[in-house]
Amino acid sequence: MFDRFPALSTERLQLREVTLEDMEAAAELYGNSVMMKTRQGPEKHLDIQASKDSRRTAVPERETAAHRIQEWFMTPYQEQRGIRFGIYLKHSNRLIGSCGFYRWNKAHYKAELVFDLYSEYRKRGLLKEALNALIAFGFDSMKLNRIEARIEGGNQPAQRTLLSLGFRHEGIERESEFEDGKFIDIACFSLLKGDGPPPVHLVK
Repeated sequence: MFDRFPALSTERLQLREVTLEDMEAAAELYGNSVMMKTRQGPEKHLDIQASKDSRRTAVPERETAAHRIQEWFMTPYQEQRGIRFGIYLKHSNRLIGSCGFYRWNKAHYKAELVFDLYSEYRKRGLLKEALNALIAFGFDSMKLNRIEARIEGGNQPAQRTLLSLGFRHEGIERESEFEDGKFIDIACFSLLKGDGPPPVHLVK
C-alpha cells in the first residue's frame, strides 16, 4: 500500500499509526460507550446469537483494546484492505479517536469511511478537522473517486458532520442490522472526488 504507514498533520492534530504501545490510551478510549462512530467493520456484522453470547462474559478493557487495535488498525493495513489512523492532539499526543478507510475496493476506486471520537472532545471542530485531512489523503494518495459512509439512523451528530463535509445522503437501509436486541436503520452517504463544496448553510 505504502512504503511505511503515513502520518497526516493539521493545525491541532496528528493522524498517525496506532500500535499496541497505545493500548492504555485505547483501553480508556474504547472503554467509553458513548463515542460518536460510524459502523466499525467486521465485528459490527455479528449474527444474533453471537450478539447475545457476547453479553454473557465481560471482556477486560485491555483485552478489548488489544483486539480492536489488531482488528481495526493493524490487520486491514497489513492485508491492504484499508487504513485507519489514530487521532492525536498535537500539544499532548493524546489519543482522542480514530478515522480511516475500510473496504478499500481498488478496482472501483472507492472505500468506506469510518471514524470515532472520544465524547470529551466533541463540539470543538476536531473531528471535522481530522476528516478533512483524511478525505484529502483518500482522494490524492489513495486515488479514490468515491468515499462511502454508513451511519446508524439515530446518530444525527455524525450525519450532520458528513453533510457539512459535502457528503450526499443516498438513502436508508431499513432495519439493516441487529444491535442491543433490536433492528436498526443505517443511513448511507457518499462523497465523490468531483463533487463541489457543500452548501453554505451546512458548512458550520
